[in-house]
Amino acid sequence: MTAWDDLLESVDRYASAGVEIPGGTEEHLLDLVQRAMADRSIDTELHAPDVARWLVGLSLAHRAVRERSPQIDPDLDLADLRLIITRWLHPARPR
Repeated sequence: MTAWDDLLESVDRYASAGVEIPGGTEEHLLDLVQRAMADRSIDTELHAPDVARWLVGLSLAHRAVRERSPQIDPDLDLADLRLIITRWLHPARPR
């Protein structure tokens, strides 16, 4: 499994309602972000600690969105979160 795959699976887990976000989550994500930057699947111009902090925040925000909109398919919401994260973190593509 690549660091990118592990990162998305971790965010999926942390974004799930009813799952506690354990201590050390930010550090775990930081390790994955740094590994993904090393293999260039995450934009290396980003500041890795900030990315890890924001991923925790986005996971918590996803929970709040789910609570406010329970009628929306949870799989679609998670797919949207993954797309947002992917577009934010991947290096810019030349046009």
